[in-house]
Formats: sequence, structure tokens, C-alpha cells
Amino acid sequence: MTSEPAGASAAVESRSRRHAALRTAITPLVPFLDDDAVVEIMLNADGRVWIERAGVGMSASSAVLGPDDALRMLRVVATEMNVELSDRSPSLAGKLPIWGARVQGAIPPIVEAPVFSLRKPARLAFALDHYVERMILSASEADALRRAVRERANILVGGGTGSGKTTFANALLREVASTGDRTYIVEDNPELQCAAPNRLQVLVQPPVYTWNRAILDAMRFRPDRIVVGEVRDGAALEMLKAWNTGHPGGIGTIHANDTASMLERLCQLVEEVVPVASRALVAQTVNVCVHLRRDPCHPAGRSLTGIDRVLGVSKAGEWLLEPLVQSEGGTRHD
Repeated sequence: MTSEPAGASAAVESRSRRHAALRTAITPLVPFLDDDAVVEIMLNADGRVWIERAGVGMSASSAVLGPDDALRMLRVVATEMNVELSDRSPSLAGKLPIWGARVQGAIPPIVEAPVFSLRKPARLAFALDHYVERMILSASEADALRRAVRERANILVGGGTGSGKTTFANALLREVASTGDRTYIVEDNPELQCAAPNRLQVLVQPPVYTWNRAILDAMRFRPDRIVVGEVRDGAALEMLKAWNTGHPGGIGTIHANDTASMLERLCQLVEEVVPVASRALVAQTVNVCVHLRRDPCHPAGRSLTGIDRVLGVSKAGEWLLEPLVQSEGGTRHD
């Protein structure tokens, strides 16, 4: 038998102590972290904890977390990520150990007291039929999306923060899984769920491993489809080129206000690396745009504001879009 090196053993012991301290510090949050229905946990400077449940929306919980415990949690995250958290560097982005939730935090002097938002990896993977049952999609829209996946259309899912983009992308990935295609998934937090038997999931960790590098590397892993967890920087150009050169059938998510703005945003990201984005390339590559929004008036707390086929771009540079299917009365709650 070979003994574990002393340094490695000490590192494991140190991490175990940090994780134990973390659990103690955030005891009031553990029930929410262990509840698959809770998708986001937010702490405000007053110590109140707010939660968001899938399909229900945001509400204040009865839990409170003191500033010392919140600071202890954020310091554990900073240590795990090997980044500085201090009054000189008071903002933190990272991942919560044990649960893997995405963390965005801040400490004084930019806030009154330590605050954070924890975005949990999706645990509940809904099917498109779930969106029909919740009256977010019509039955014909769900069928049209299934056809789009089978026909290897490139689908972009857009919306604001917390609009349900990732959850909807997971519903599309359930359809991808049934195709048997080799699927290459790029994301920075393990939120996408794909049951495809032949899949490879890659985690981006800037600056060590960037979005651009991960998408470039995809080409060497022999994928049939390339899925991008969130299109957020100049790597958008590499994604477009990959989707347009023998790897159709991709899925990506993007922050935008409507379907046309999704394509505009894609151009803006491309222009982080080239002077002028080719609108023709974008229109040729992205086949379907699906846009979601938070909607407190909708029974599901979400609504679909557009599900459009991209036809091209006009001579004036305007996006040519048409509904994937004709809207059915009574389906939407706009």
C-alpha cells in the first residue's frame, strides 16, 4: 500500500475543516440548499433571507443570517476559489462548496453588511409537456420545438436574470437526449442536465480555462451538437462558427429583452473580438429564438414572450422573424 503524501493529507484535512465551518455558519440556509424546489437564496444587508422556488416565485423566508456568519461563508468561498475578499476587493463571484451553488457576494464598504445571492444548480429537469401543463407553451409550440431539435435547428433561449432560461434549456436537452447524438456541453456552473448517453460536459474556469478555449476545444472532441450554458463574451463568435460548420443542433442561453434583442446581443458579443459582427452569419446560424420573462401575473410565475423562427436579415439590417407557430388563444397570460 502507498501512503498519501503528507501535503495532500493536510490539504484534505484543511478543506474538511472549512466545509464543517461553512455548514455551521449557514445552518439557517441548509434546509433551502437541500430543497430541490428552491432555486435561489438571497441575503440582504438587514439579515433577511429571501428564496425563490421553481414555478412559484420569490418570497421572504423566516430565516435570518447574521453578518459574521455571512462573512465567514463568503471567506470560505474566496479561499476555495483562491481569490481575495477584502475591503480592497469587496465583490466575489464563485461557487459554494458542497452544494455547488453559484455565489455572487459583496462586503463593506460597498454594502452595509455582507450580502449574497446563491443560484443553485437545477435539480428538477422538466419536460416540454410540463410547460404545456403550466400554460407557458401551447401543445403545438411544444411539438414544433421537438421537431426543431430533431431537425438539428440551432436554438437560442433568452430572458432576464431568473426568467428560467436554464430550466427551459434543460427541457430542450431532454429532447436532445432522445436523438442519440454525441453532445458537448460548455458551462461555468453545472446547471445543464442532459441524459444523452454519449455526452461530455466541460466546466469553464477563467482565466485558467476560458469560454473561448472550451468552444474551440469542442471541435476536437467529435461532437454532433455543441451546447453553451450562457453566451456572454466574445466566445459567441466561436459558437456561431462551430454551429455553422458541421455541428448544427446547438442550444445556448443569452440575456436579452425579446427575441430580436437576443440576436442584437449576440452581435454585441461578437463585436468584442471583431469590429463589425456579420448579421448575415447570425441570421444564417441561429434558427429559433425562445424568449422567457418573469411574470407575476402568470400562474407559473413565468411566461413566454416569443418563440420565433429566424428567416434572415433585411437590406436595412433588421431581423426577419416569424412565430414558430401561430399563437393559440388562451395559452398565454401576457
